[in-house]
Amino acid sequence: MPAITATACGKLILLGEHAVVYGSPAIAIPLTSLKVRTTIEPAIGQPQGKIHINAAFLNIDHDLGELGKDHFLVHTLNLLFSFLGLQQLPTCRIILTSELPIAAGLGSSAAIAVSLLRAMSAFLGHPLNPQELNSLAFQSEQAVHGRPSGIDNTVITYEKPIYYQRGEVIEFIQPIRELTFVVADSGIRKSTRESTSQLAQNLATDLDAIQPHLDAITELVQHSKRSFQIADLEALGKAMDANQEHLAAFWLSCPELDALILAARKAGALGAKLTGGGMGGHMVALVTPETETAVTQALISAGSPWVFATHLHPME
Repeated sequence: MPAITATACGKLILLGEHAVVYGSPAIAIPLTSLKVRTTIEPAIGQPQGKIHINAAFLNIDHDLGELGKDHFLVHTLNLLFSFLGLQQLPTCRIILTSELPIAAGLGSSAAIAVSLLRAMSAFLGHPLNPQELNSLAFQSEQAVHGRPSGIDNTVITYEKPIYYQRGEVIEFIQPIRELTFVVADSGIRKSTRESTSQLAQNLATDLDAIQPHLDAITELVQHSKRSFQIADLEALGKAMDANQEHLAAFWLSCPELDALILAARKAGALGAKLTGGGMGGHMVALVTPETETAVTQALISAGSPWVFATHLHPME
């Protein structure tokens, strides 16, 4: 049995994070420049059913059984084995590597799940179709985040920009011309489970204060779908700025993110906001080719430990 390698990309949510958990729409794009890679190779001479996992970025170099049944890698593999009706575990070695930082709002857990599921299903001779892959990755995300929206696993599975609303048919959308974004790390790590739990608590205790912001985000995203598709940069940027104000009202921003967002706007970004879970992680700025360098330098000067640009190409 030959070795199998599969990859999965990261993601950026442009508009609608958190509100999407409560049934509102959101717009997300694949971050194809950053990948999680899974390689699975036969473990010749090892006992039947022994699976060893090496993932240095997770500080893992263990046999599967040593991780415990509640570990998300174990849970993800068990979801696949159960789905396939596997009676005997394979004997293999799994090597995971990642260019995506953990707990940074770029979809690392969903990318790990998609990459792992892609590789293992192919290794077993039963590659998953996109719908099957997306469903299993969502179940994996539930174990990691508690109440995920499903947007991360969906955009990562299909690697296309999406207009996503839970329970609705996935709508793939594409700008008519290239869009450029600059992404910056705040240096603060927060899990999505922590930020979604905080918002849930705030909703439970102060619904009257939070609900208007959720409603406003819904309207923003609905109106911005066309702005995204026709590449109306001014309108899309204004929507990103407005979305940030609503997220800040949920206490989902932080001083480090606020400083980066302000620096990007001052340097010429058309819009800037946090992306993903918030309370840390990354921010994203909409720029033009003319302002990309200035915004990048401003974010570095503002203290971001990692700044990079990503380009979303129009449909060919």
